[in-house]
Amino acid sequence: MCALKIEPLLSENIEELAGQSLSVCYQCGTCTAACPLGVHVRKLVRQMQLGAKEDAVGDNTLWSCATCKLCELRCPRGVNITDLLHALRILGFQGRKAPAKLEQALWGVYEEGNPWNGKKLERGKWAEGLGLKVVGNTSDRSSKVLLYAGCAVSYDPRLQNVARSLAEILKDNVDVAILGERESCCGDVVYQIGEDAYFEELVQNNIKTFKDSGADTLITVSPHCFNMFKTVYPNYGSMPNVVHYTEFLSNLLDKDALKPNGGNSSGEKTVTTYHDPCYLGRYYGIYEEPRKILESIPNITLAEMSDTKENALCCGGGGGQMWTDHDGARPSHERVVQASETKASVMATSCPYCIQNFEDATKTKGLELKVMDVSEILNQSLKKK
Repeated sequence: MCALKIEPLLSENIEELAGQSLSVCYQCGTCTAACPLGVHVRKLVRQMQLGAKEDAVGDNTLWSCATCKLCELRCPRGVNITDLLHALRILGFQGRKAPAKLEQALWGVYEEGNPWNGKKLERGKWAEGLGLKVVGNTSDRSSKVLLYAGCAVSYDPRLQNVARSLAEILKDNVDVAILGERESCCGDVVYQIGEDAYFEELVQNNIKTFKDSGADTLITVSPHCFNMFKTVYPNYGSMPNVVHYTEFLSNLLDKDALKPNGGNSSGEKTVTTYHDPCYLGRYYGIYEEPRKILESIPNITLAEMSDTKENALCCGGGGGQMWTDHDGARPSHERVVQASETKASVMATSCPYCIQNFEDATKTKGLELKVMDVSEILNQSLKKK
C-alpha cells in the first residue's frame, strides 16, 4: 500500500475557500450513505482533514457530486458539504483533474456563451414571434422585469417550449423584456467545475448587462441560474431582485391576475405529481409556490410521491452532471418509478435539468408518464376557452 502524500496546508486552503472548519465533521458516514450518486463523501472529507490532496482531487467521485444537498439534510453536524467539495474542485481544476467532458462544456461557455454547443447569435431564437421586447434593440429601458431564459431552454428544442410558455404568461400580465443574443451563461457549470478566475470575469460582465437593462426584477427559468444570481453573484456586485418564476407566478395568483381554466366537459381530473428540484427545495425552501400554481388549475388533482419536499430524490443533473457519464442505475430512474406509483399521468417539475433527465428516464423504464414544466401546464390552462 502506498503511503499518503500529505500537504499540511490543504486543510487551511479548503477552510479558507469553503468558509468553514473541517473539524466539524466527525466521520459518521451518514453523508456517504445518503448520496444518490455514490460519492465517497466521508472519505473525501477525511482526506481533506489529513491533507491528502492528490488522493482527494484524484477521486473520480469528487466530480460525480450533483450538489443536491441531501447529504447536508442528513448530516448530524450541519456540515456544509457542498461548499467543502466545491473548494476541493477548485484545487482539482487547478491541478487539471477535471473530467474532459466538463472541460468541453467550459470551452463552450468561453467561445459561445453556453455549454450546449449553441451559437451565440441564435440564443434568442426561442422567442421569435412572441413580440417580446429585446433589451438593446432600442434605447427603451422602461421594462422593469427581465426574463433570463438560461442556456438549456434557449438551445434545447424540447425546453424552448418552457421558455415560450412562461413568456406568454408574463407578457399578458407584466411589461417584460429579454436579453436575446446579449444573454450569456449564468456560469453555473463554470462555478461547478471550479474555474474561479474565469467565473469572476463572467459574473462581472453579466452584472453589467443586468444593470444596463434598467430592470429591477430578474426572473429565472432554471433553479440553477436562480442560485447563481441569488446567492453567488451578490459577492461580486449589486443585483436586481432575483426571483424564480414559480415565486413570481404564485404572487400573480395571489393578486388574482391569473385565471386558470383547464376544465373539460367530462369533469375528469388529471392526476399530477410534482417533483421538487433540489436547487429550489433544499437550497431555498420553495415548496408551496409551485404546488399553489398546480392546485389553482381546476382539472388537476395533485398526488405526492413517497419522497417529497426536503426528502425529494435528486434527478442527478446538478453539479455539472448534465455533461458527464454514469454507469448503471441513475437517481432519475428511481424517481420516475416513484412518480408512476402515485398513478399520476403527468409528472410536473420546474427545472430544465429535471425535465431532460426524467423524460430520458421514462423512456428507459418504459413508463407512460408525461413530464411537463409547471409553466407549460399553467399556460395550457390559461389558453383554454
